[in-house]
Amino acid sequence: MTTANLQNGTAARSAEGLSSDAIEAVAFLARSEHRLRVLELLSDGPCSRDELSDRTGVTRVTLSRILGDLEDRDWITRRNGEKVYALTGLGKLVYDDFTQLLGTVSIGQEYPDVVQRLPTDWFDFDLRCLAEGQLVADQSADPLAAARIVANAIQNASSFRSLLGTFIALPMYTYEEAVRAGNEADGTVVFDTDLTETMLSDADLRGRWQTIEAATASVTYYSLDESVPCSIDLIDGETVFLTIDRERDIGFDIIRCTHPDVIGWAAGVIDEAQTAAAPLSHHTDTADT
Repeated sequence: MTTANLQNGTAARSAEGLSSDAIEAVAFLARSEHRLRVLELLSDGPCSRDELSDRTGVTRVTLSRILGDLEDRDWITRRNGEKVYALTGLGKLVYDDFTQLLGTVSIGQEYPDVVQRLPTDWFDFDLRCLAEGQLVADQSADPLAAARIVANAIQNASSFRSLLGTFIALPMYTYEEAVRAGNEADGTVVFDTDLTETMLSDADLRGRWQTIEAATASVTYYSLDESVPCSIDLIDGETVFLTIDRERDIGFDIIRCTHPDVIGWAAGVIDEAQTAAAPLSHHTDTADT
């Protein structure tokens, strides 16, 4: 056996050992919801033994065993020998990564055909929040059923804010009807760079958004000079619709969610996008000059 082969074999065995240790550590945590609960509580800050006992509801013997096991793995530490516990840096990484894994699994169970297309790197919230949501109109034979749900939500809203990377015509049409009837919501829409081109090049769409802005005497539509991975509609600050394109089939899927963390994330992302955006009308003004 050559030196290179020997080194490769040693590296493979070492990698295998590390992988086995990692798998065992994940299994150790997964086997007990109380271990995960302790890490969850400590992720919010240090806790005394009494606080952990009260909030986990386990016996003192069980809690002692849990704390000892977590200490042995260097996931938690006692402060100055006192009965106050805190996450270590490693413990925080383990907890964060494990909860992300749980989120991915729960979303995979809730939306098995959608999870692969979710822009999870873009989301700044625990994916488990989406498990409390709903894939709207997923059993409908009408390809526009989901779009109608979003359009109706906008039509009946007091306010809406949208960041769009996927264009659905129905919400614009229903909003235009509401404007004509004098019942329009307070709304803003930010189009990404691809949709900006569509809004400017399609004569019908261009006429519609210009008619809306003329009737409301305000800026409704904005242009962002970058792409976004999915569309966000925030309705009345309490409901979020996420629209995800399908890879092979024509159409899209829409998830409705009311979890506070998702709402907070959506509001922040839309705020940031609108700050970076310019009124869509600026593009036509520039073209005219």
